Amino acid sequence: MSDLRRRHITRIISGIIAAFALTVVCYWPSLSGPFLFDDIPNLEIMGERGGLTSAANYAEFIMSAQSSPLGRPLSLASFALDGQSWPTDPRPFRITNLVIHLINGLLVFFLARLIFATSHKPETAEKLALLCMTLWLLHPMLVSTTAYIIQRMTQLSSLFTLLGLLSYMHGRLYLADRPAQGWAWILVGMGVCGSLALLSKETGILLPFYALVIEITVFRSAILARPQRATLIAVFCTPLLASLFYMVVSWDATLTGFDLRPFTMEERLLTQGVVLLDYLRQIGLPQLSGLGLFHDDFPVSKGFLDPVGTIVSLVAIAAMLFLAIRWRKAMPLISLGILWFFVGHSLEAGPIALELYFEHRNYLALLGPIILLCSLLPMLSKKLRALLPILVVLFVAVEGFLTWQSAIPWGDEDWLMQVALLEHPNSLRAQQYAANQYIIHGNYSQALSVQETLAEKYPQYTSTRLSILNLRCILNILTVEEVDEARSFLLHADYDTQIIGFLRPLINNAVSGSCASLNLVDVHTLVDALLSNPTMAKSEIMRGAAHYNKGIAYEIAGDLNTALEQLDLSYQANPEIDIRLQQVVWLLEKGNAELAEHYLVLAKQHGNGRPLGSRFRVKDLTILQQNIDQIRNAKQ
Repeated sequence: MSDLRRRHITRIISGIIAAFALTVVCYWPSLSGPFLFDDIPNLEIMGERGGLTSAANYAEFIMSAQSSPLGRPLSLASFALDGQSWPTDPRPFRITNLVIHLINGLLVFFLARLIFATSHKPETAEKLALLCMTLWLLHPMLVSTTAYIIQRMTQLSSLFTLLGLLSYMHGRLYLADRPAQGWAWILVGMGVCGSLALLSKETGILLPFYALVIEITVFRSAILARPQRATLIAVFCTPLLASLFYMVVSWDATLTGFDLRPFTMEERLLTQGVVLLDYLRQIGLPQLSGLGLFHDDFPVSKGFLDPVGTIVSLVAIAAMLFLAIRWRKAMPLISLGILWFFVGHSLEAGPIALELYFEHRNYLALLGPIILLCSLLPMLSKKLRALLPILVVLFVAVEGFLTWQSAIPWGDEDWLMQVALLEHPNSLRAQQYAANQYIIHGNYSQALSVQETLAEKYPQYTSTRLSILNLRCILNILTVEEVDEARSFLLHADYDTQIIGFLRPLINNAVSGSCASLNLVDVHTLVDALLSNPTMAKSEIMRGAAHYNKGIAYEIAGDLNTALEQLDLSYQANPEIDIRLQQVVWLLEKGNAELAEHYLVLAKQHGNGRPLGSRFRVKDLTILQQNIDQIRNAKQ
């Protein structure tokens, strides 16, 4: 190795270390933050039954995700590295997220180096890869992925996708001269890494499509024998066909999902055009304003001209895709950058009943526009290239400052709330978040004021009305007329995902006697109204929770038979083994060993026909069986 090459490598390594150090500094304020939002329902499961102290509890935790038939076991397994009980310290979880972000940055460097090396000499490719990595690591749009603990799922899926693409690139470079070695690399990348990415999050299915983008751009001129090309096409098309088959099979469920959203499938697809252009704006012109978790205030497109920006965005996207295909031979890296971005969003911007807008969807997709930007730099004139180092330093400094500013609120939940309210004053969820924070701090009057304001602004939002009932009961100002009005309202109110969280507080308030206007009979009428609502009834989770809470209320009132019937209905709507175990516990408390045995048998049958079945809960089932035997022996 020549001295010149050695000095160059030293500068590249120093640049990587500097980029890592700057990233750590920028994210440091976020490391002191608490668990937030979806972190809690996804991770608190690890604390059930004494924590992850046995293989059975651990297995149950890592298989608890229900976002798809596969779940996200690899991501959940990674959380067990940071904590095995609940509540636990969030700092190790946040540190691990930051470490994964740095590892992904390094993988971005190696992948970008291989991509740029197809058009530039090695030294230029490494410089561009270093810049690409730095811009990606420090982009403020990625803060809500790295600083949000539960988004490790996105990070890990991206990690294995990047590893898979590196493996594919190595194999592709070997394919012409050393086909056996080349195919080994490609199959490991697409098969092993692809599976790991998919077990982290469903977006891992996009790995072959990213590889296809690389194939038709940077490898567009590579000559392959016909059998090799046919095999490569099969490797790319198999996941596509599998995805299409799954979509066809689950089409009815996909359509049903939109019944529980405030927009139709057509409106979502139209709106995604505007959303994607907004992402590109945020990528190209990083800024603080508008970033964060709350984007439910994003306007829904009702038609091509409502608003006019809808048709403009769709035409702009069509033009970009047309140019990307047309330029893939003449300007392959520009083509790759465009196609990469849209492939990265092809799943979550498609006909699936997901939320309209989330920044974490850009975690890997953002790499495409950055590659495009970096690929333009060697085309600049000599005068502009002379100024380039200064401009790059200034841009990185601004980008780092914005990321540091974006990370600060993630370290302080109250600050995050204030920023959310400031950035998204029309966001219902931001306002709900503020109300929940007031409740946590015991400021019920302030929380009630927020919820009543929301009820006027969003008259069909169910959670707000239920929260008002609970708060007015706590403050002892609830009237019988208000309970009757709430019951009538629930018969035709809109569904939202937060409803379930307000049902148990209703029962607690009724039992505690906080106010004379709400008792258990009132709770039953309110829950029955929810069950009679045709929109609510479409949600299996909603029906299961409603019947379960009715069962809790009946058991508290001493009507065990009706309570058991309600839990039967809950299990029919949304089968969970805990429902059966609760029935067994109630019956054991009453000394009814025979009926307890009946429900224990049903609990043991839970999950029959599925790979893991009910084996997670063998210890619990065994203990309950022993309790049943003890009661029987005591009666003999």
